[in-house]
Amino acid sequence: MKNASRRAGRAATLLLSVAFPAAALAQTAGDPSDPETWKTPEYRAQWGLDMINAADAYARGVDGSGVKVGVVDSGLDINHPEFAGRVGGGYDHVAGSPDLIDHDGHGTMVTSILGANRDGAGMHGVASGAEIFAARIWDKDSWFDENGNNVWDPRAASAWDQLLKQDVRIINNSWGWNGNPITDYPAEAWSEFSPNIVSAAHRAVDGGALMIFSSGNGGDDSPTFPAGLPHYFSELESGWLAVVAVTPTQLASWSNQCGVAMNWCLSAPGGSHYEWNPETDMWEWPDSADIFGAVPGGGYRTAYGTSYAAPHVAGAAALVSQMFPYMTMSQVRQVLLGTARDVGPAGVDEIFGYGLLNVGKAVRGPGAFDWGDLHVVIDEGTSVWENDITGDGGLIKSGDGTLVLTGDSTYGGDTRIDGGALAIGGSIASDTFVEQSGLLAGTGTVHGDVDNAGAVYAGWNVLGGVLTVDGNYRQRANSWLVVELGAPDGTSRLDVTGTAALEGGAVDVLVAPGGYRGDGRHTILSAAGGVTGRFAEVCNCYAFLDFALAYDPAAVHLDVARNEVAFADLASSGNGAAVAGTIESLGIGNILYDNAIGIFTGEAPFASLSGEIHASLSGLLIEQSSLLSHAATARLRSTFADAGAAPLPVMAYGPDGAAPAAATTDRFAVWSQVLGARGEIDANGSAAGLDHSVGGLLFGGDAAVGDAWRVGVLGGYSHTSFEQSLASGSSKNIHLGIYGGAEWGALALRTGAAYSWHDVETRRETWLGWLGGNPTAGYDAGTAQLFGELGYRLPAARMELEPFAGLAYARVRADGFTEKDGGPLGLTAAASTTDTTFATLGVHASAGFDIGSLAATARGTLGWRHAFGDVVPTTAMALAGGGSFDAEGLPIARDALVLEAGLDLAIAPAASLGLTYAGQIAGSARDHGFSGSLTLKF
Repeated sequence: MKNASRRAGRAATLLLSVAFPAAALAQTAGDPSDPETWKTPEYRAQWGLDMINAADAYARGVDGSGVKVGVVDSGLDINHPEFAGRVGGGYDHVAGSPDLIDHDGHGTMVTSILGANRDGAGMHGVASGAEIFAARIWDKDSWFDENGNNVWDPRAASAWDQLLKQDVRIINNSWGWNGNPITDYPAEAWSEFSPNIVSAAHRAVDGGALMIFSSGNGGDDSPTFPAGLPHYFSELESGWLAVVAVTPTQLASWSNQCGVAMNWCLSAPGGSHYEWNPETDMWEWPDSADIFGAVPGGGYRTAYGTSYAAPHVAGAAALVSQMFPYMTMSQVRQVLLGTARDVGPAGVDEIFGYGLLNVGKAVRGPGAFDWGDLHVVIDEGTSVWENDITGDGGLIKSGDGTLVLTGDSTYGGDTRIDGGALAIGGSIASDTFVEQSGLLAGTGTVHGDVDNAGAVYAGWNVLGGVLTVDGNYRQRANSWLVVELGAPDGTSRLDVTGTAALEGGAVDVLVAPGGYRGDGRHTILSAAGGVTGRFAEVCNCYAFLDFALAYDPAAVHLDVARNEVAFADLASSGNGAAVAGTIESLGIGNILYDNAIGIFTGEAPFASLSGEIHASLSGLLIEQSSLLSHAATARLRSTFADAGAAPLPVMAYGPDGAAPAAATTDRFAVWSQVLGARGEIDANGSAAGLDHSVGGLLFGGDAAVGDAWRVGVLGGYSHTSFEQSLASGSSKNIHLGIYGGAEWGALALRTGAAYSWHDVETRRETWLGWLGGNPTAGYDAGTAQLFGELGYRLPAARMELEPFAGLAYARVRADGFTEKDGGPLGLTAAASTTDTTFATLGVHASAGFDIGSLAATARGTLGWRHAFGDVVPTTAMALAGGGSFDAEGLPIARDALVLEAGLDLAIAPAASLGLTYAGQIAGSARDHGFSGSLTLKF
């Protein structure tokens, strides 16, 4: 069960990191988590926002973004600035056209209350980030056409069906039959009156939609049709909300009451209330209490009605859906109802229903389980419910994600964890069942029995602590009790007020950074009613720590001991061992030691900390220095037409001006050569393998000096890339050098010197226990080199041979540096110097022949190279978290086979084409390069 133990322990920590949605920052200044920040003039222009505590929701980071909302109404002015960039689709079901209009203005007003832009102008809606889908179903305030046909019935049904096809699941309907409450006629009458609406309503709810309706403005004791449909069709209730209108102080006198719909009814701001004016002897209402919204043509106005209460609820549904994207619309509905502020008579009543919409509380999670068990599926991430939850229902948690309950909940149903994690930060008052794939965690209290068939973690978010079971605890076979070493009391603990029955299972231990404070005994379970049974095992899956269990009649203890395995024993390489030894010497209390002590058996992170790529780079730069010496000596062999020389492109300056010429010339000439090579060096006992490549361009010029000598200069640019295990980097290289050569009969001497400037950048991936990072470094380095070659030409049948001996010296100096973004795992390196000498013995060869009518030259080199001096580059390193060590790079090959093969072809009287392969092969390293050249004569 050890691998399972690792999974249980990691899950207990990694699943419990709390993440909140990013706040929408448009048009805000100040702290976005402060509700006052959101109360701008644009916000205050629509007083309904403050009445539903919208600013509290915005401070939680939601604005409806990513949520589709539908508005079935009189149309929409899509050109109004309040809807710029916000309309996802629309359709005119009156004209049968996708082009939206709004002659009435009602739909534009309703839509602005729901989701007008937060743009610093006018007003903004409840869900200013939601995507709007509009449907036009009327052009005048009448259900019937001139022939007496109910035209709203088919149009509304068609609109709902189309919105469902567009994946819209929140649908606002600020309309209805305003002549009678739903109770005035039986179900059959309403079905006969609008059969399409009744059928489409069932399709919408069955399709997962939340249908939100204004209750009507008749002042009746129940909502009108279709807001009250669930009164006759109870199967619709799970996807239905009716909304009555309130003023700043009371239910609007013209608003229908919740009545028979009280169990699916909310109250929301809808506008002014009538006041008796004795001076005019009339009922009047103040304009300041009307709802402010947008109208067609780019303007604004105030109005009142349940039509404007409903979009407050629809916008709130979008905010809740964004906050809890895993919730179904039926669950969103439960959250809105269960978090409403109770107004009027206590509890759910016939006037206000569940009460006044409180979206600031709704985005903090459910407030009641009044509709049976709530089954949520959270597949990933962490979701936090902060409200105190009441009701008769229970909670079922599924999916791999984490749910955190921070309130003090008193819901009466059972709690079942089918999958993922449920963390208790406050308290619950129900029996709790942890299934095989579930995890119960936290530092709160379960007022009930706990039956653990999965895992229980006494702790939360790497803080440890105590999880209390105010009841009995049962540990089933194959289940886990997870405790954390490093909690404030030494280890986290499960406290049980009743009995603890252990039927096997295992104890898993999380070792937090700094958790090991020395050998000792820690209580991990206490039971006031006594402990019966035993755990089957305790995880001994850490490389450097051993655990054992001890039992008392009312407690279980964990004995912790440092074993005899040294940190370096776990290292996979010599560099890893050097780092490991350094970290172990730092001791308890050092951040690096405290993280290393909790490494699992089989993990080997130490090599990633060594920075060996920096040392290996010094060796690579020395190896690549031969590209310059090779180019210079090849140019000199070409000048004197020696064996194996490639006729590099030259520009000779003769009596008749500049022109391409053969390489043998006693005048000034310029040349260029393309560099390109790729290679790999195998891992050894100290460092990981290295892949590398280089590409660039060299150019030079030379001239005859005296009778025997030719002297020149060269320069160029190249780019080197390299990769080693979890590290990579690059170097931008600038080259400058001089060279010269002479011939005395068959004897040839070629020599030179060069210097390269390197601009180095590196990036590493590091981890150690709970630490991790991607440290980067940038620094300069330089390569100085001297080289020479002595050869003797031997004519042979149809070819020329030149045995040669070469000697080269290269020195790389790298500046010191301190890595960035590495935290305690970052490195500081001292300046380093690497000096290496190479001796080469071999033979150059060339032969001329014809391919058809074209002249060709085949050439090659075969040699043996030996390196001595600093063949193992070393860099002194120091960890930011403490301790220093020496990192060894991959060794420069002591002995290597040197190969070169090329073919030059005169493809025209004034043009030649050349192709060259150059390679170096050693037991642990291989380098291969190719170049091509084209020479033109002008």
